[in-house]
Amino acid sequence: MAAAKLNTLLQTKVIESQPEACYLLGKLEGILSRSIEEKTETYSFLIPLVRTLVSKIYELLFMNLHLPSLPPTNGSPSFFEDFQEYCRSDEWQVYIDKYIIPNMKQYEENSFRHDNEQMALYWKDCYEAFMVNMHKRDRERGESKLKFQEHFVEPFSRKARQENLRYNSMLKQLSSQHTATLRQWRAAQLYLFSERGPWAERKQRPIHWKLSNVENFSRMRLKLVQNYNFNSHQDASDLRDNLGVHQTQPCSESLLLEVVKQVKVSDLEDDVLELPEEDTAASSNLDEKDEESQKEKLILSEDCELVTVIDVIPGRLEVTTQHIYFFDGSIEKEEGVGFDFKWHLSQIREIHLRRYNLRRSALEIFLTDQTNYFLNFNKEVRNKVYSRILSLRSPNISGTRSPQELFKASGLMQ
Repeated sequence: MAAAKLNTLLQTKVIESQPEACYLLGKLEGILSRSIEEKTETYSFLIPLVRTLVSKIYELLFMNLHLPSLPPTNGSPSFFEDFQEYCRSDEWQVYIDKYIIPNMKQYEENSFRHDNEQMALYWKDCYEAFMVNMHKRDRERGESKLKFQEHFVEPFSRKARQENLRYNSMLKQLSSQHTATLRQWRAAQLYLFSERGPWAERKQRPIHWKLSNVENFSRMRLKLVQNYNFNSHQDASDLRDNLGVHQTQPCSESLLLEVVKQVKVSDLEDDVLELPEEDTAASSNLDEKDEESQKEKLILSEDCELVTVIDVIPGRLEVTTQHIYFFDGSIEKEEGVGFDFKWHLSQIREIHLRRYNLRRSALEIFLTDQTNYFLNFNKEVRNKVYSRILSLRSPNISGTRSPQELFKASGLMQ
């Protein structure tokens, strides 16, 4: 099939130059000579091509002068065997080596070099056009990205924030409605099942009480409210008592005496504050110029920790002549959420020594607005900070006696 198509192309091909004819004949003769040497069947497919090509270039290459013994190609029945023998002759080999091959190489150099130059120019133009289109596309993509962000991303973000706010507010409303409804149901249940209610039980259940969360100015809870969620913790009691091992329960008076006997006075004495001499001298000899001038002056700055119910926040405490500052030094502060505080000295109502993790290293500051803050220091720094705050002589500070003095004043040891 391929040989037939090549034969058709050769018949329709117009060969005008000798170098082109030499190129075609040289390439075909190389394949033909290899097939003759290897004795393959390719020779039978190449003979029609050779006959067509030789008949077209016979006069162009002056074969009648150079190849007088060439077998005729005008339909001779013995051309197949005659040309095979003629290819081995010296006349044919000399003609191919001296005339055909040099012209074939020259044609390859001229044609392919021109083609390579054309291809190089073509690919260069393609590369330049590609770079121009790429820069244009990047610019258009940047503009389209800004437009997309302006028309789609930002409105979507605003809508998402609004939807989140709406959803959270809806959850809060549902929670408040649920709490109010539950409170009403409990009130109705208490009214109906109370001892004077219409559905009162004949066997009265025991009533349990608990301290109310309401505090007075001294942070004392003096009111009892009914405990509707009482739990005797019977399972925990059974586990503690080794599942039913009954032990004699001592009376409450003996327990109280035993607790009082186990109080270690030495531990209480350790909590007694011993003010350094230099701090007492500083407190008694405050500079009159600083008191007259209302300018704020830094007195003390120490690293500490703010202890909350759920976290311990590292920071720094600064004591001045007018305020006490706490600066949050945690990672959350860098993200925009922090626990920075500023207290005026007149807001401090009480300040007490405390223990943190069984170490005498903490202070608890009570303010006039019923809030308190628990600060943990190094063990050597705690007393220094305490004495410096007392040396400022704030008018509202009260209840700064040591735990030993408070324990003696309570009268529990009498």
